[in-house]
Amino acid sequence: MKTLALTKDILRASLQLGSRADLLELDTPLMGHFPELNSLTVVGIISGIEEQIGCVIEDKEISAEIFETVGTLNSFIKLKSNGSSLPH
Repeated sequence: MKTLALTKDILRASLQLGSRADLLELDTPLMGHFPELNSLTVVGIISGIEEQIGCVIEDKEISAEIFETVGTLNSFIKLKSNGSSLPH
């Protein structure tokens, strides 16, 4: 599965976006744009990423910047799917 499709699927499930997820673009803002996005759904998104690509995401890797836009989240997922970690 392509990373953007995976990102949309994770957001669709975690934020319960339904067909609205199909409209997401890389430059779509996340934080402050979706009232569904809160600390609990962030945990769900992280869990979804871990389950979908079989990785472990350390607490120190998680930052608000990852959730700025669909593109920043997509880049993070792409990085994790390649087996990389963010610099500390």
